[in-house]
Amino acid sequence: MGTNRGAVGESGRGPEPAAEPRARPRPVLVAGALLGIETAVLAGLGVLLVVRGFGSDIDDVGRAETGGLLALVGAACLGLVTWGVFRGREGFRTPALVTQILCLPVAWGLLQGGLYGYGVPLVAVPITIVIALGLGGGYFRSGDDADQPAAHQPDGGQRAPRRTST
Repeated sequence: MGTNRGAVGESGRGPEPAAEPRARPRPVLVAGALLGIETAVLAGLGVLLVVRGFGSDIDDVGRAETGGLLALVGAACLGLVTWGVFRGREGFRTPALVTQILCLPVAWGLLQGGLYGYGVPLVAVPITIVIALGLGGGYFRSGDDADQPAAHQPDGGQRAPRRTST
């Protein structure tokens, strides 16, 4: 009756080493930082539109408020994508790329309208993010894979090609 099991979660192997921080590729950090800046700008514009919607010089208050709320929802979604890119989650690379590609037609319209102060950054930042995600691979080894040496992984430390169903 007298087996001493210890506290819950103790393995009996002694103290476990502290988790080593994973190195993130520099291009992924650049892409994440630029996505974070985009998120902050979009949130700021959303707040500005909502506050401005209460002003007396607005013809359609509902339209201004809706635009502001949509900008805030977009900022929340882009913030989630930014978090995923910083964490190296594979599933967040595609939304980040699609978001940046969707900025390009808007930027083109602004450039054609002569609004270079808005159009040039809206071309430069998305192209920089797309290039950075491409150079950085868009992701790195997840925490589960990083704990094991490559020799102990079932695939030898390399990712297997994805299979597509036809």
